[in-house]
Amino acid sequence: MKKFLCIMLAYSVILSFLVAMPAGVIAAGDWKLAIQKDGIEVSIRPVKGSDFNEFMGSADIDASIDVVYAVLKDIPAATQWMADCKENREIRKIDEYTSVQFNITKAPWPVSDREALCIVTEKKDEKTGKITIEFHETNDPPVPVGKGNVRMPEISGQWILTPINRDHTKVLYTVKSNPGGYLPKALANMKSKDIPYNTLMGLKMMVKKDKYKK
Repeated sequence: MKKFLCIMLAYSVILSFLVAMPAGVIAAGDWKLAIQKDGIEVSIRPVKGSDFNEFMGSADIDASIDVVYAVLKDIPAATQWMADCKENREIRKIDEYTSVQFNITKAPWPVSDREALCIVTEKKDEKTGKITIEFHETNDPPVPVGKGNVRMPEISGQWILTPINRDHTKVLYTVKSNPGGYLPKALANMKSKDIPYNTLMGLKMMVKKDKYKK
């Protein structure tokens, strides 16, 4: 009986600890660290019902949040710093904080390039200064699939910019997708580690350009 009471007491303590933990802390256990170097961390986790991992990249960028935001808002310039980005353009401006954008990602031969048509929304927390940019696939307006390309049937993700201080910004970048068509699982999941790392490295270099500092 004494042993049973001890077990129940231990169980109650563990349960109360889990209940008291924020949901995000529990969910964080799903992520597996894949890369940690150059001030960048990349984590991946499996997606239920999919062969393709979700990725999350994070980094502290040596620039103000305004500068980082300016880089992200320069839509065509994404080809200069986003990993494997072949084309990036705005299709339609819906309002000040919402647009439809088109992107082509280069794939190694003989795999077809992937393209995505996304609705992109922005919001800013006026109290904290945090900026969140979310995107997901859309079919409106209809845009023909480019010759030799594969349109990604599902893609969603976000950029979260959080000011650390006047000259530093915490950046979080997550993407979950179904690339569509034929794509070897091993290749796709390898890229799911490389893309966020190379993208954040590119962002670190891009914020140094004078045109964004101004």
